[in-house]
Amino acid sequence: MNKKLMALGLGAAMMMGMAVSASAEEKTVINFYEHSDSEKIATDLVEAYNASQDEVEVKLSIIANDDYDDKIKVMLSGGADIDCFWVRGGDQLRQMANGGAVLALDDMITDAGVDFSVYGQMGEAYQTGGKTYGLCTSKSCWLLWYNKDLFDAAGVDYPIDITWDEYADLCAQLNQDGLRGGLCVNWIMNTGSAAAGEYLTDEDLTRTREYVEFLNRIYNEDNSNMSLEEMSGSFDVNGVFAEGETYMMLNGDWNFLLFPDSNPDFEWCAAPLPHFEDLEVNSTVGSTSALCVSAASEKAQAAFDFIKFCCYSDEGAKIYAKNANVPAYPSDEALEIYKESVTTPGTEYVFAAKVNSEDGNEDYYNELKDAYKAEITEYLIGSCTIDEAFDNYKARREEIINK
Repeated sequence: MNKKLMALGLGAAMMMGMAVSASAEEKTVINFYEHSDSEKIATDLVEAYNASQDEVEVKLSIIANDDYDDKIKVMLSGGADIDCFWVRGGDQLRQMANGGAVLALDDMITDAGVDFSVYGQMGEAYQTGGKTYGLCTSKSCWLLWYNKDLFDAAGVDYPIDITWDEYADLCAQLNQDGLRGGLCVNWIMNTGSAAAGEYLTDEDLTRTREYVEFLNRIYNEDNSNMSLEEMSGSFDVNGVFAEGETYMMLNGDWNFLLFPDSNPDFEWCAAPLPHFEDLEVNSTVGSTSALCVSAASEKAQAAFDFIKFCCYSDEGAKIYAKNANVPAYPSDEALEIYKESVTTPGTEYVFAAKVNSEDGNEDYYNELKDAYKAEITEYLIGSCTIDEAFDNYKARREEIINK
């Protein structure tokens, strides 16, 4: 072989060696999707995980909260390059699982030594058909928020332990001089009955009916809370409360994280959710979201390792805690960080809460919720009687269960 050919051969060999070296150093890229309300948490998780090893790079994509549920479903069904993603609740998860969009994690959970029981009852929302489809992120519960400055000015005791009737009475009393007594969001319309352990699948819906009558009183009879019409369309519940003209608001403990962004010019505090008279104070409802792996992911194991870091490690739990979220994974270190990072009065009620799951665990429960909300809304806007609303819901429930 002449010198020129030898040189070419040596150069080719060197180039091949460089290519092999570059290939060996190339990281596995994981595409992770989250909703905008958790952008700070997701960013911290991704940065911490990427710094913890050098084989995988997680890339974060954020979808606006209001669009997230519908958009992520469309993207998954359309074959978008998604490896792992956030799911808001068990009802959405079960729909995705039944549609084949999410991967069952049982084998990887077993191989990794993950004890799924640490998530408690709320973790069951991400199990269906005997399989597990997600690891829980943080857990939440509903609370009563109040404007301390307004209560002090009115000389009224803070609403620390009140029933639903007492909440309605207090709202009616305070609803004057251009101020609103309360703000009860219409996202779900069985909060009080679910806190009492009664679900939309139950034959006896006595508690559910009582709660609807409570809603009718505050929305329509007393006009002491923002109406359904006012809450239609694009509605920023925290923005309204931050204006400082509403005494109380029903919302979740995620507001420890989100409400400061609304820049309220008053002292605000949390109290236990109102309750039925025969229930203990701090009886409430809650839920947990989850991180899941796409069934279409070609890097499922790497995606699982990432969500395990987020949802089943002290490191991940501490990131949730420093961002004012109670981690679903039990970590003493994380809970201490939470207490240090959240200084708003009322955090103790999160830890003392007696939490029932917000939803039932049936695969069709989301359909029941939609049907229930539609029929109860008809009653609350005056289009039918309460008896007709419940009769219509029960008829739709039977169709949904039996189809």
